[in-house]
Amino acid sequence: MPKTKIVNFEEFLQMDKENEHRLEYFDGEVVYLESPSVGHQRVLLNIAAEFRNYFRDKPCEVFISPLDVWLKSEGKTTEVKVQPDLIVICDKTGLMENAYEGVPVLVIEIISTSNQTHDRIRKYITYMEFGIKEYWMVNPELETVEVYVLEEDEYKQAAIYKGADCAVSESFDKLEIHLEEIFSER
Repeated sequence: MPKTKIVNFEEFLQMDKENEHRLEYFDGEVVYLESPSVGHQRVLLNIAAEFRNYFRDKPCEVFISPLDVWLKSEGKTTEVKVQPDLIVICDKTGLMENAYEGVPVLVIEIISTSNQTHDRIRKYITYMEFGIKEYWMVNPELETVEVYVLEEDEYKQAAIYKGADCAVSESFDKLEIHLEEIFSER
């Protein structure tokens, strides 16, 4: 479980400026993110390459961590900053020089033993509450991809992909990611 600390919003903004660590913020609670492993980076790069190819010449855009994502949604007053491993945004009005403010359409988190609870519970609930349409949890250890889709304000599990499967997006037509490609070490 990542290390946490309770601070007010102004204190967090100051910490965020002065800190070399990657930080997330959940309405008062600061979460210190560990540096990703080589395996994590390898899987992220492989997924990002697949997503980049798919979204080339399309209106939506793909970004990878580290990018501060300030979740902003109508009717939500909580302050939340996350650093998902990969996001797909279609509304580019929230893009700033060093951050994105708004709600991505799709978010991918690559989970590991140290951050599993954070991604499976806190981020799952947060992403659902802010209306992120699709959430993928990628597990390099088990070589699985879990796809969750927002239906009536709740995530429903669309599928768990493994082995020679292709992970399929529910939000983007014909977006299929071959698991053998993303879990390849070459």
